Order: sequence, then structure tokens, then C-alpha cells
Amino acid sequence: MSPLRRLRLQIVLVGLWLGGLAAVGLIGAPTAFALVAPRMAAAAVASNMFHAMALAGVVLGAALLVIERNRSSGMDTPLLLVMGGLFFDVLGEFVVVPNLLAAAASAAPGASAWHVAASAAYGAQALCVLAYAWLLPSQLGRDLPRPSA
Repeated sequence: MSPLRRLRLQIVLVGLWLGGLAAVGLIGAPTAFALVAPRMAAAAVASNMFHAMALAGVVLGAALLVIERNRSSGMDTPLLLVMGGLFFDVLGEFVVVPNLLAAAASAAPGASAWHVAASAAYGAQALCVLAYAWLLPSQLGRDLPRPSA
């Protein structure tokens, strides 16, 4: 794959990942809680959206990880940011959220702490993906061939 095509693919993938995170976290979940009357029903709707986004994040992050691993020769910043985004995605969805759901189902007092942990993992994932997107233009000068004079 040419460097320009690879960069275009990276832009599309990171745009989908970051856009999905923003859409679910800033629009979907707040709208569910604003419009769905029983709070637990709203939580179920929001939970399904976050779960779908977590699965999409694994797929998009894995694709970016493969691209970055093939592009770089070592552990550079873009690769570490993709790995960080994947780490926080998996941590949130498969470690924190099951504990949050169990605590919420039993009305345990620690449910709010698990909610904070889930929000922190989601926010950390979004920051990693945003930082990766921010660094993508720097690859223009580094990886793309220079036009001949």
C-alpha cells in the first residue's frame, strides 16, 4: 500500500473511532437519559450504545495497530497511542463495566465509583485516539515521498 493510501485509511479509521466515541458519549447517552423515562431503561439503552462502540473500537483500533506496526520500526508515539486507546477500550468494557453492572444491579454503594472508573476509561481512550489523530498530519512530511522538481 502506498504511503498516501495508508495515511488516507488511517484518517478514515481514526475519524470513525473518534467520531463514534464522541457521538455515543456526548450525544447518544445524554439523549437516552433525557428521553427515556425509567432511569434503568435509559441506562440499558446507553449501555448498549457504549457496548457497540467498544466493539467498534476494538476493530478500528486493531486495524490501526496493524497499520502502525507495519509503518513504524519501533515503539513510536503513534503506535503507543493506538495501543493506549485499545487498552482503555478493553479495560473499560471487559473489566470496569461488568463490575459497574453488577454493582448497579445489586444497588451496591460502590456503583458510583465504578461509574467514575468507566467514565475515566472512556475519557482516556478518547484522549489517546484524539492525540493519535492530532499526530497524523506529521506523517505527511515523514512518510510520503517528496515531489520531484
